[in-house]
Amino acid sequence: MISPDGAVERAAESEAARSSAEEPARRRLLRVAEQLFAEHGFKGVSVRALTAAAGVNLAGVNYYFGSKEGLLAAIFDAHCRPMAEERLARLALCAERPGAPPLLEQIIAAFIGPALASAADGSGGGASFTRLRAVLAHENNGLAKRLIAEHFDATSRRFIDALAGAAPHLDRAEVFWRFQFLLGALYYTMMTPDRIRHLSEGVCDPAEVARAEDEMVRFLAAGFRAPAGLPQGMANDRLLPLPASRDGAGMRRHRSRASGKGRAASDGSSS
Repeated sequence: MISPDGAVERAAESEAARSSAEEPARRRLLRVAEQLFAEHGFKGVSVRALTAAAGVNLAGVNYYFGSKEGLLAAIFDAHCRPMAEERLARLALCAERPGAPPLLEQIIAAFIGPALASAADGSGGGASFTRLRAVLAHENNGLAKRLIAEHFDATSRRFIDALAGAAPHLDRAEVFWRFQFLLGALYYTMMTPDRIRHLSEGVCDPAEVARAEDEMVRFLAAGFRAPAGLPQGMANDRLLPLPASRDGAGMRRHRSRASGKGRAASDGSSS
């Protein structure tokens, strides 16, 4: 098996051939680090390997970024700041007006559109950054979690507020849950686009950003419009699976606390 450092060192000759006049060292380090971290993980790439591949002095990472962690932070800033700014700019344009999509659809599109476009942007580095985020998530990288929070928490809360206003039938907790499911659908689509290509035999391709956005907006809007669930504190008063009893019954109905009858007795009988 070829080690990351070994593969990097063999690639260093071609990378080092780029002169500083063609690409400044700082920018070169950012580009190369993003590619290598996406391929081998943050932990799998040494500072020596980074500087060799970028064709810069060994002290270059510390000189430009202070540390390897500072380099990762700069990569996140380069991608996350523009995306957050575009989301907020699109959110500011959301309004109910004749001929426009419903407000809920506008808000969802303002959030997911920039991310989908970025993930499909191979030339601009968005696709590489999407792979990097997937690798860091697999590593359970604490620094990456902190960087995501720094760059996206404030923006996400603005959208949560807007979604709550567009779906007034939901309480605050349900808006948070449905926003979480929105994130899951968005980032699975971004990070594993080959899955739907395979299952659909090429009929569906997330690289077709407009189609992917349209499908996802309609799906997510339906989710936010779905009826509100049970009131807080009543989630345990549903049918719950229990171990099978001797007579083979595996489900018992729990009576609602609100009915005043209490729980059904666990006597081995089915209800």
